[in-house]
Amino acid sequence: MLNPSQREPVAVHRAMPPPLPEVLEKRRERCLATGFAALGIAVFSIAAILNPYDAEGRPLSHGTHRQLGLPPCLMKQVTGLACPSCGMTTSFSLLMHGDISAAWTANWAGAIAALLGLGATLWMLVVAMDLPKGSYAVDDAVKWLTITGTITALTRWLVMLPSWFGW
Repeated sequence: MLNPSQREPVAVHRAMPPPLPEVLEKRRERCLATGFAALGIAVFSIAAILNPYDAEGRPLSHGTHRQLGLPPCLMKQVTGLACPSCGMTTSFSLLMHGDISAAWTANWAGAIAALLGLGATLWMLVVAMDLPKGSYAVDDAVKWLTITGTITALTRWLVMLPSWFGW
């Protein structure tokens, strides 16, 4: 038995900081989330500023991107057929103006992409502010949003093709 002067030192347990690679990965995720949130905010801000209506106040079906100084759709000019993304800018803009029905009519794939994009932008803001603790896989989220948007646009295009050819 030890006398009081020979006691073993009491171990003090302090929370250890996470290992450096974990800290760097977390910082990387937050930086990516910040960048993608800023991109989303920019896209939806521009969509809100654009005017997706004609002179009589009727919703456009496409062509809103021309207000940004972009050229008309080359595929439509050459083939007469709309490309998979025709009407997406208009759809985004109509959605940002609260005209959900017209956004769906202009390009339902664009309306879906816009809603996914709004959700993703909000999620990226939450990740950037480090509100929930844990890891986030921002890379995977962006990859799956891109794949989903592309498949949705192509699906809409394939669904529309028969009507364009009169089938």
